[in-house]
Formats: sequence, C-alpha cells, structure tokens
Amino acid sequence: MCSRGRPLQLTAALMSLRDNESGKHDVTYVVACDVDDTATIGTVVSLQAKIPLGYRVGERPVSLDALHNQIVQDIPGEVYACFIDDALCLTKDWDDKIADLYAENPNGLWWWTSKGPDLTLMPITSEAWRRAAGRIFPEHFPFWWGDTWLSEVYVLATERTIQFAPVEFLDCPKKTHNMRELRFWHNFYLWLQPERIAEAKRIAERMGFPVPTLTGALSQVVGSPNPDFVRRIDEHEHNQGDTSEPHEGYRIAKARAVEMMAGNHRPEPPQITLDDLLTPEVIAILNQHFSSVAPAAASSSD
Repeated sequence: MCSRGRPLQLTAALMSLRDNESGKHDVTYVVACDVDDTATIGTVVSLQAKIPLGYRVGERPVSLDALHNQIVQDIPGEVYACFIDDALCLTKDWDDKIADLYAENPNGLWWWTSKGPDLTLMPITSEAWRRAAGRIFPEHFPFWWGDTWLSEVYVLATERTIQFAPVEFLDCPKKTHNMRELRFWHNFYLWLQPERIAEAKRIAERMGFPVPTLTGALSQVVGSPNPDFVRRIDEHEHNQGDTSEPHEGYRIAKARAVEMMAGNHRPEPPQITLDDLLTPEVIAILNQHFSSVAPAAASSSD
C-alpha cells in the first residue's frame, strides 16, 4: 500500500484488514511513505505495535506502480493483495478466502469486489503471475492506469473475464494524487495497446496457457475507448483530480510519455479491422465467455 497525507484513512484501512483477518495465515502489511510525509511515517511506526507492518521510506516516486513493483521484490510472498489507503475491507476472513483461491489456482490473478458506486480495481496477484510478467504493474503512469492495464492483459492472456474474489471493500474516494490531464493519459494508455498485447502473449507462453486465439478480436473490444468514461472524463477529473502544483515526478512521467509518443517507441498495431477478426467462429466463442461483448462490438462497427 502506498500512502501520502492521509494518516487517519490509512489507519482505518489497515485496521479494517487486520480486524477482519482469520488469523490462519502469515499476512504481512507493507506501506510505502514519502520521506517528507512525517505524519504518515509516524502513523506507520505507531501501528507496528498492533499490526505485522513493514514500511519503506523514500523520495516521492515518478510512478506508484513502479513503487509497488519494488515492494514485492523486496518482500516476496505467495500472493500480493493490493489495497488503497482510502478503502475499507468489508469481508470477514478475507485472507482465508484468498488462500482458498490460491489453493485452487496458484497461477491466478483476481480482483477485490468493490461495493462503491464506481468500479475500483484492486488486484490480488499470485507470485507465479508476477514472475511470468516480470512485474505486477507497468511503470509508465503517475496514477491508477496500471490497474486497468493489468485487467486488460489478463483478459488477453487467458481469454477469460476478470475474476472477482469473494472479498469486498468500500472505496471512500478522496482526491487522487497526481490525477490530472486525464484526457492526455487516456490517449497515452490507448496508444500503448500493442505493448499490452505483446505482454499478454508473453505471459500466456510462460504460464503454459493455451495459445491465445482471440487476442486480435479481444484487443479491439477491451482496448477500445469506454464511451461512458470518455463522456464523464471531465467530471472524474473535477471530482477527484489533484489541483495542487504538479511535483517533479509527475513532470518526469509526462515528459517521458510525450517523448515516447513523439518517437513512436512502441510496437506498431496490426493493420486489421474488427470486421476482419469477428468471424462466426470467433463470435460464438466470445458469446460463450463474454456474453455482452460481441453485440457491443458489432454495433460499434456500424
């Protein structure tokens, strides 16, 4: 968990997890703090008397996703359950339920189930998946696009819908650090889709999954702009955007993204259309696994 400037929310989030633990498993909590955030550091130190809690103090990062990746390298485990500092765990024995999922599928990737009005993605990642991918998150973004990236890669690699675990949380959203210029980051995310396709194929091969046959068609569906998100993009930024002065890490991430797009530093997308891919056989498989996908895709190509 990464946290900045929210000591009360952080305490509530950690205690909701600790109080709902089954006590059957070796759960270690880890919080990453910025070196200039003495309130969060002090909170974490005080909580160590109540929770098996480690913490990492460093300069404010360019990418929170990169920091998450570093944490799991420093403190390896069998399963990594991401959590955010403005959420509350609602499920009793949540760790036991995750352990059951892991016992059924040690290569798995799951998501917490959000009980809020908007979908918030928090992954639960097996070490096997992280090892096959070489990381949990991509490190391009200064705020939450990594969660969306991971869900899309999962669908492309497994040709299955994302798996929501029977562990629930309530998101109590505040302002999101670094969330600004949402249209720019949305366009950058879409531009990087060839990288997600390549990553999905690489993971499928390393995990021994069946060779993906629908990657092209699925990438046209799950990687397309979400009309509702695009329609509400200004509303999202107004409600949760960071209005403070951008810090140096954000500027570095933005400059890096601009440079990547200017130099076209990513694989070229295939020059095919959705109509080329949606054969009757593919549509039948899509309808079997993604009941609402094929009709939506067909209507979008009209």
